[in-house]
Amino acid sequence: MFAGGELHFLELTRALDGISRKVLKAQLRAFEDNGLVLRVAKQDARRRVGYSLTDKGRALAEIVGQLYDWSQEWA
Repeated sequence: MFAGGELHFLELTRALDGISRKVLKAQLRAFEDNGLVLRVAKQDARRRVGYSLTDKGRALAEIVGQLYDWSQEWA
């Protein structure tokens, strides 16, 4: 989902069923502070914000994906 490119806040809210906007905003801010996510404010009429993974975030996503695969095999 996220590893493939940029997503807008509303797209993330819809994709992560059950997460509140407040919690999502706080998590994205923490990820941005840690250099995992890049936040880009759009200069359009709707003032949207796009989020994408940084190189550091993509490297972490690969590791998390491997852990997930391992858990599916050995769980």
